[in-house]
Amino acid sequence: MHNPLKSFPIDNSAILYLSVLHPNHSNTYRFTIALDEPICPTTLQQAADRVCPRFPTIVAGFRPGFFEYSVVPAVATVAEDPGLLRTMSRGEVHKCAYRIYYSGCEISIEAFHALTDGYGAIKSFRTLVAEYLFLRYGVQSPERTEMLESGEPDWQEELRDAYLDHEKDSPKAIPGRNAYQLPGKDRDWQVKNVSQVFEIGRVLAAAKRHGVSLTAFLSCLMAEAIMEIQQKERTSKQLPVRIMVPVDLRKLFSTTTLRNYILYALPTLEPEEAHMPRADRMARFDRQLRVQTGKDYLVPQVARNVRLQRSALFRYIPRAIKCGLMKAAYAMRGECTSSITLTNLGAVAFSEEMKKHVRSIDVWLTPRRGSPYNCSVISCGDSIRINITRFAALPEMEEIFFHKLRTAVEG
Repeated sequence: MHNPLKSFPIDNSAILYLSVLHPNHSNTYRFTIALDEPICPTTLQQAADRVCPRFPTIVAGFRPGFFEYSVVPAVATVAEDPGLLRTMSRGEVHKCAYRIYYSGCEISIEAFHALTDGYGAIKSFRTLVAEYLFLRYGVQSPERTEMLESGEPDWQEELRDAYLDHEKDSPKAIPGRNAYQLPGKDRDWQVKNVSQVFEIGRVLAAAKRHGVSLTAFLSCLMAEAIMEIQQKERTSKQLPVRIMVPVDLRKLFSTTTLRNYILYALPTLEPEEAHMPRADRMARFDRQLRVQTGKDYLVPQVARNVRLQRSALFRYIPRAIKCGLMKAAYAMRGECTSSITLTNLGAVAFSEEMKKHVRSIDVWLTPRRGSPYNCSVISCGDSIRINITRFAALPEMEEIFFHKLRTAVEG
């Protein structure tokens, strides 16, 4: 397998993640797969050496140029896990923004979001674990065959920036309003995590009782928990609670790109809706998500972002100035329009060959800088795993949320 290109342009969303990189904070996520036996580091490194070239824009770093960054393929060095979601330094991001860790029976990857979204991360991670199982135990799985033994990959499709497909669509800006920001002044920049595992059938049944999707069900309960915290503050002006929900655009458009290809829905709970029946709140969230995950809503926003970044003025501003402008714009509006991110990666399936060895899969997001929480959800087999990360010292919000969820599921 050989890819003749030595570097690649960054995708349309990567410049923002690179612009807001901070010494104490990087937009990073982690996936962990637990296996049935302790990990052999030597075998894991051998697997990484084989798999890394298959994903040249994911296992990569970012080379700064005068006008723009470029993506440069790299090889990740396997290391013992030093802890959850430690900040990536600018030097790490430039060299290799994709980490591979081991601890006990677990293999983890951590990736800087400018590399790819959850779809690309899962593709690369499943292939890495499949290759490890092949080298360690001789397991020949479809996950390995699909990515490593199915002939030359379709680089043109996998490595292209699919956002650019919408450059000629009609752009439209969606007005944003300030949303409530969770408190978190007691920060040491160490990521703290609270996880809960539920039976997926019971959670889906609870969502069905309300007549809503799983994502609408969870995001509405999250909004209720955050609104409850705001109301305890008894401030004179109550703000809306808005949940940022990533939307995988591949589900709407035919592409297998492994670059970033997401946008966001922003379902909202208004202060005056806090006392309405939960069924009505759930229905409102479900309607908002149905509208905001449709083509008519998303395409004009993608087109606007692409038009801006593809304009001659923007492209030929020196990189340092460009990043400074984006950093300033993000500081003013970046996190202000939403209260938290809730990403639902959906169900991850493994082949029968891999299921014999895989015990679980988890995902975590780095907390936001200003409103210092995030939530990630993933399903596998009969379980749904919900991880809430924070910088805040005390676990107030997640305790309220998980209490609401358990009550709703048991009810």
